[in-house]
Amino acid sequence: MTLPALTRSLCAALALTCSGISCAASPTVIAPRAAYPESPLWHAGRLFYVEYAANELRVWHDGVSASFWKPAQCGPSAVAEFGAAHLLVACYDTNQLVEIDADGVELRRIERDRDGRSFQGPNDFTPDGAGGVYFTTSGEYALQAPITGTVQHLTADGVASVLAETIHYANGLTRSHDGRQLLVAEMLAGRILEFPLLQDGTLGPRRVWARLNDIAPPTPHSDAYNGPDGMKAGADGNYYIAQNGSARVLVVNEGKRLVRQIHVPTPYVTNVGLGPDGAVYITGLFDEWHAPYSGAVYRWMP
Repeated sequence: MTLPALTRSLCAALALTCSGISCAASPTVIAPRAAYPESPLWHAGRLFYVEYAANELRVWHDGVSASFWKPAQCGPSAVAEFGAAHLLVACYDTNQLVEIDADGVELRRIERDRDGRSFQGPNDFTPDGAGGVYFTTSGEYALQAPITGTVQHLTADGVASVLAETIHYANGLTRSHDGRQLLVAEMLAGRILEFPLLQDGTLGPRRVWARLNDIAPPTPHSDAYNGPDGMKAGADGNYYIAQNGSARVLVVNEGKRLVRQIHVPTPYVTNVGLGPDGAVYITGLFDEWHAPYSGAVYRWMP
């Protein structure tokens, strides 16, 4: 694939940021023409991911990408395992959560929490370990107020409850390796929040887990929107953080120290997913602001 001159220059500049840490090998492109890809998920021996701009959930297997679910309306931003064998899709544009079965058949749409409030931009998921999920709603995409992002919980039987509010564009989230904390990307604040997971399923008081600028210096492409996007807790004990606007995934240990950077050609890195044999799947865009929102899906192997 031929990259634009700007992207080639960006990649060369980013290579200079690796001194003092481990720099990863370049990822392999597995889906080169993805329309705003997000949320890679290894499930049932295949890779699922959404294409927000194509309004579609896709599946990749043995080098071939195919459509798995394409609704009339959705604007998908994430997909997660749900219940025994189903999938749950976050529909950012229609403010819904959609449950689909293993054959791609839509089962139900969830539009409100238990108190009757509608969702505002459902964004990403992480499993709760009991068949349900924690999820974020991003709220207003604005550098200043209003700050309306939330963290919510959806039980396995489909009941949603708000657990935390006033998060500045809530985005990716993951449970900590010990299962005692919930880490949440506060994208427009450029930081990751930490919430204790209490026995009754609610969240304790928030605190700042890390600021991205304290983990790694800004890149030449960094701007106001280069905060944390999707993130995952890896089996290797590290956290994988997609830094939107910096063309990289930050790999951070429990001590919040940078272990390595995984660079990709797409400046806007939207999410990461973890597969077998240490595989890391990465989604990103060349241009986040203009149609056709051209992007790609990558696989990196340690």
